[in-house]
Amino acid sequence: MTENMKRISIRLTAAKAAGAFAGIIAFLLLTGCIRETGKWEISSPGNQILVKVHKKNLDASEQLHYSVHLNRGGSFIRLMDPSPLGIVREDGRFTDNLELVSVKKREDLQEKYSLVSGKKLECRSTCNEMKICFTNPEKQKICLIFRAYDEGIAFRYVFPGNSKQNFRITREVTGFDFRDGYFWGHPYDTVSQWAPAYETYFAGPVEIGTDAPWNKNGWAFPILLETSGAWMLVSEAGFDGSYGACHLQPDCTDGLYLIRFAEQEEAMGYYENTSYSTLPWSSPWRFIAVGDNLSEIVETTLPTDLSDPSKVDDVSWIRPGRASWSWWSDSDSPQDYDRLVPFIDFAARMGWEYSLVDANWNHMNGGDIQQLAQYAAGKNVGLLLWYNSGGKHNVVTEEPRDLMDERKIRKMEFERISSMGIKGIKVDFFQSDKQEIIKLYTEILEDAAEFNLLVNFHGCTLPGGWRRTWPNLLTMEAIRGAESYKFDRMFPEKAPSHLAIIPYTRNTVGPADYTPCTFSDHTYPRLTTPGFELALPVVIESGIMHYADTREKTMELPGFVIDFLREIPVVWDDTRYLAGFPGKDAVIARKSGSRWYIGGINGEEIQKELTLEFPDKQDAPTSIQLIQDGESGKELRLTTLEVKDGKLTVAMKPCGGFAGYWE
Repeated sequence: MTENMKRISIRLTAAKAAGAFAGIIAFLLLTGCIRETGKWEISSPGNQILVKVHKKNLDASEQLHYSVHLNRGGSFIRLMDPSPLGIVREDGRFTDNLELVSVKKREDLQEKYSLVSGKKLECRSTCNEMKICFTNPEKQKICLIFRAYDEGIAFRYVFPGNSKQNFRITREVTGFDFRDGYFWGHPYDTVSQWAPAYETYFAGPVEIGTDAPWNKNGWAFPILLETSGAWMLVSEAGFDGSYGACHLQPDCTDGLYLIRFAEQEEAMGYYENTSYSTLPWSSPWRFIAVGDNLSEIVETTLPTDLSDPSKVDDVSWIRPGRASWSWWSDSDSPQDYDRLVPFIDFAARMGWEYSLVDANWNHMNGGDIQQLAQYAAGKNVGLLLWYNSGGKHNVVTEEPRDLMDERKIRKMEFERISSMGIKGIKVDFFQSDKQEIIKLYTEILEDAAEFNLLVNFHGCTLPGGWRRTWPNLLTMEAIRGAESYKFDRMFPEKAPSHLAIIPYTRNTVGPADYTPCTFSDHTYPRLTTPGFELALPVVIESGIMHYADTREKTMELPGFVIDFLREIPVVWDDTRYLAGFPGKDAVIARKSGSRWYIGGINGEEIQKELTLEFPDKQDAPTSIQLIQDGESGKELRLTTLEVKDGKLTVAMKPCGGFAGYWE
């Protein structure tokens, strides 16, 4: 062999070795069996969102942090500063001195699923996922799973293994460290006979880092933030009963919001405010919806994207719908057969599917619930029955009670009422986010599905994507609702702004049983106009819409308004944000079949005009039928407005609104 050939042979051998080495490195990177760098990151499928996870100062002994970045013009800007991660079990800490075991990434995870009710029926999600596993100094293992969507991020803690032994979480140090900007939210209420129930007022904007009111137990989910010209909504989803729901510490100095477990005094002090489970075990997802525009917040499907698929195989019996409701106008009516019959007749006349019989119906005079169910069936109206969730965990005396908290008794009751044709239940007064109460929710949903019963939760926690896992859950309260006109003198003044925040916060995470259309006055007269009230069944989404007012007041409305209330559905094929700003106004459009419905509310006591821009000019209508407030603000009028170049300008009275539709 010549010297030249030897040199060529040596170069080829070196090249092969380099190639083999590169292959080994590629394999190690793929499998995650790499030397710890202290820094990991993942971007969304469209490269819109970037999540960085790292150890503070890249020191192996330090705590893990994560940050969120948004692609703007090809460069990522940081929306959320490095925020703490970590969790403490009774038997070990998973906060610092964590040793890397593996990093695995999966790209372009796609999922399609259908809902029975919601912002849209056909949903699709796509994300990239990163799973980082560590051991603590005691060689116990924990994994962090991060998902990056083009619409936001999500993460959860996972304890792998296979053990029948129960492990208990005593503390979580998860945080959200936001930069300068503005915040909208509502306090997590102090513990009382009636609270916490997520029924405090939403308010804002206040500066990011503003502490919760001194007499409240922190901030409740969801929270909405604006920073660096972008919007973020933070909440949690994916509850299966193995972990309690959380809120945020009252002290959020410099914009650092830290996770806080349920208060120990909740549920009358019963149960621990920590969580326990066997292994494997996953925490709920914490998620942050992110967007340059409010449309990406209002239209997000992250809560259901992150929840388990439906556990109900046959959903054909689940029928979302509208309901009459006697309690708002006549609180004692559930105890009187003859006072309930007109509300069943009202539902039948309006073509609504249901009538709700509220608390204390078990003390009914003049007839009983079986007779009422038979009467309603003859009118093609289904009955929904109220129940107290207690049990020992509340002392509310309204009845029936002591039928929901024990499974054997609960299933006997479900069998009894389903056999007489009852269509659903409203279960009230949970007042706690402790794990045992979260587990009670899931068990009620499971048992109700077995007996083909729809579910409405009141005095309750936030919906956390349950409508996907248990599609018989059609609505939840967790909102300061129209019943407050009966007992809260502050409600008329606060309601317009409060309700103009709801589409950007509470209603983004699930259905809200506000009980709209209070055209008449109650104890504390409303400041909102009839147009505002008529818009609410479009602005607020709920799988059952309980109309609060009486037959007499509703039938006094103009014929075109009555027709609108007869026709407006609760099942939506699509939802679009058209205009508005939290606390000031909101205009929402929802599609059902070939028809789009539109609703707009003015949260301020000033006259204003809003210019609505339709997302797709080619599909924009040429005109819209609108029901608006008349000159006095006390009557309604039907108008036809032209849409020019995909834009429509609409005037609104102070605390006013409008509703309408187009084909």
